[in-house]
Amino acid sequence: MALVPLNTFRTITAVLSTSTSQRVYTAPIGVTSIILMAQVANIDENNQHFCTFQHYRNFRVLPNAQGNNAQAPNVATELVYDFGIPPADAGSIISGKLIVESQDSIVAYSNDDTQGNLKLVLSVLETANS
Repeated sequence: MALVPLNTFRTITAVLSTSTSQRVYTAPIGVTSIILMAQVANIDENNQHFCTFQHYRNFRVLPNAQGNNAQAPNVATELVYDFGIPPADAGSIISGKLIVESQDSIVAYSNDDTQGNLKLVLSVLETANS
């Protein structure tokens, strides 16, 4: 059996499209990830563009021993919605750290009809579940 490294740092990049199902990152099986930083750059020098950034729960979460915290599958939770990035500028999408549990995803997309103007970078720490 292959062992998952205890801690692995990753840089994830994506050019945002208008697809509302564009998963830019999914935490691997057996791994909990911490999004340390998420930034979107607008490379258009003349126009403001807008983006949405979501946490996406792919699978159902069972309740804990006390019967609490059950969660439905296929649930998108917006962290920012229609977030404006000024021309030739960048914006920080999260103000703190975000935990992404095993097999959960980050979804990010452009709210504009034009594509290729917004670029996302994520700094991720992946850690093996015990």
